Order: sequence, then C-alpha cells, then structure tokens
Amino acid sequence: MNVSRVSTVDYEKKTLGQRGKNKPNSNPIQTQSNPIKANKMPKQTQTNPKQTQSVVSLPNLFWPQSLSKFFLFFTFLCPGYNLTMQTWTIQKLLNWMTEHFTGKGIDSPRLSAELLLSHVLAMERIELYTRFDKPVAKDQLDRLHDLVNRAGRNEPICYLTGKTEFYSLQLELNPDCMIPRPETELLVERAIEFLRAPTVRNSPMRNMTRTEDVSNGARTGTQFVCDLCTGCGCIAVAIAKNFPDARIIATDISDAALNVAAQNIEKYQLKDRITLLCGDLFEPLVPRLDVDKFDLIVCNPPYVSAAEYEKLEKNVKDYEPKLALFAGDDGLDIYRRIIDKVDAFLKPDAALMLEIGYAQGPVIKELLEQAGAFAEIKIEKDFHDNDRIATARKMSS
Repeated sequence: MNVSRVSTVDYEKKTLGQRGKNKPNSNPIQTQSNPIKANKMPKQTQTNPKQTQSVVSLPNLFWPQSLSKFFLFFTFLCPGYNLTMQTWTIQKLLNWMTEHFTGKGIDSPRLSAELLLSHVLAMERIELYTRFDKPVAKDQLDRLHDLVNRAGRNEPICYLTGKTEFYSLQLELNPDCMIPRPETELLVERAIEFLRAPTVRNSPMRNMTRTEDVSNGARTGTQFVCDLCTGCGCIAVAIAKNFPDARIIATDISDAALNVAAQNIEKYQLKDRITLLCGDLFEPLVPRLDVDKFDLIVCNPPYVSAAEYEKLEKNVKDYEPKLALFAGDDGLDIYRRIIDKVDAFLKPDAALMLEIGYAQGPVIKELLEQAGAFAEIKIEKDFHDNDRIATARKMSS
C-alpha cells in the first residue's frame, strides 16, 4: 500500500512514484490579449454616425485566449446554456478536458481525460482516437460534466469510473477500498516468483506434505497463500490468475471492502480458488483447521504514521478510507501485530512478504530479526529507489 503515490496511473509508462502535481501550462479561461482591444471584432453599422460605442475594459484574467475557447468553456461548464450552439466531438472534449485538468493541477491530465470520456461513452481508450469526429450526445455531456467537476475537486478518477487497472487486470473499485498502486505490483511479482521457485534444498527437515520434483526441488501441487488486508482483492486475484496452483484465503476487517473483492473474484472466475473471510488479520483463520499453515503470507497493510497522515494530498486524505491508511503514531502498529503472530501460520521454509513505507526498511528488518523465526530477511527497493518489499523466509525445522 503506497499512499504517497498518485491515484491516477499511466500503466503503460509506469511513471508513478513520488506524488507530484503537473504544473499547469495554461488555463482555458486565461488569455494573453483582449480581442476587442486588438481590433479583431468586426465593424458594425451605426444608424447614428455621431454615436460612439463604449468598450468596457475588463481585466486580462477574464479574457480567454480566443473567443472559441471561451465558448467551449462556457457551454460545457454551464449545462443550462443552449448546447445546440456548440457541437462537442470526442477530439474537442479530449483537448478541452486535458487543458482544464492541467489548469486544475490534476495528475496525468490527458490520461484522466481519456479515462473519464471512455467511461462515459462505454469505449476502450484506443477507440477515442479512431472516432475523433464522433459527436457526443447531450445526455452523455451532462454525465461527463458532473464527473469533470468532481475530478476538478480532486476526487480520484478510479472512484469516478468505478474501476482501476492492476497487474494487467481491470478491477472493480469504490471508495470502500484503497486504490491499488503500481508499486504494489512488485509485491505480486515477488510472490509469484517465490511460488514458482525451487524449495530450499539444504534444509535438514523440509516440509514433505506436498509433492516435490526430486530432480530440481521445484514446488508442485497446491500452494496455500494467505492475503491479509486484501481490500479490493487485487493481490489475491493477481496471484491466482498467474499461479494456477495457488489456493488463497484473503482476509480484511472491512466487510464493505470484501464485497468489492468478491466482485473481482467473480469477474475472473476464481471463487473456487480464493476464499474471503471478514476479520482482523489472522483472527478469522483460527477456526479453519483445514488450512492452519501457509506456504506464503502476503500483506499490504496500513502503514501511514500520524504525522504523515496530516500531510497526505487531498485526493488521498479526503477520499480513500482512513482504515486502509492509518497505522498509529509511528505507522508500525499493523506490522508489529503481524510479526508477533505470523510464525504460527507459516510452514517451514515458507515466506512472509510485506509492502512497507518508503523509509521503513531498517525498522521492519529489526522487528523481523527480533522475532527470531526467520532464516533470511531481505528489504527490496522499488523502481524509485524507495524501501518497498520486506521478505522473510521462515527457518527450517
């Protein structure tokens, strides 16, 4: 869970890391010159040649760069205006929305415009560029108008469209769940690599309850995975889709979040491989004696400290659930509780993988070392050189 990252993601470029606003290059209602003062208005005939027209000089702030941009701005953001006077095509809307979002300081303004417009028109993003001249109907303009206004108030685009992309999967999403970040894909990647990797060959007492390929020690057969704090189920669904032998139990304290996870599990037909349980971390696992130990436990928990929470950007703090973000004064509350109990739920040679905050590596490593249950502990940085993944392999016994 990377809460200091952008909520609108260009997954093709994977450019998100440190959150940052795009500096506006221009404002669609700003202008550099007054067209009336520049004598660009057509001459008018006058019935009384002695009369002169009085021209009111307005501040430059209120003059658009061109009259056409003024009408674009006015007709779209004022839905009561006669929309028949302005024909909105896909190209015109994309260009205007991009400029509008840039002026509002919205991250990835072009991508945001594409996502909202493709959502309203029920098109793929690529279709927008093959149907540039298609006029947009008034009822669709009215719907788009509302979404543009909400986006301008920093409401995340993912919540406006009700979906997001994660690990090449399109997932359902709503404000009951935190928005998955691109950095979390690294946790999924390492989890899949671990499940596909050979078991530890030199362990004196390897777990022989599952079938193993004697030639290379590779893991075969069912691998049991636990996903704590599953949220919308992004980690569990991504692992299950990419490792067919995984059987996953996913837990979350929020019943509302689990409802969203259930939709994503249903969407990808994974109900027979992912089980959802409502409860606090390991608490709902206690009575499930059929799977009392796991080959892998993954978690992207809340890890924002009190001081960091107050500094979160508006589109995170005002819209994403605090329950999925905040983790006590130092941001380590959930980690302490997981590390304190995880040993009882891991098989020998199994692994615990945690997503961590950008500077939490040293303290998480210390907590894992103090637990005394792990033979190998590794802190990995993400593609922005921030601490991101903590991996701890349990000792063989």
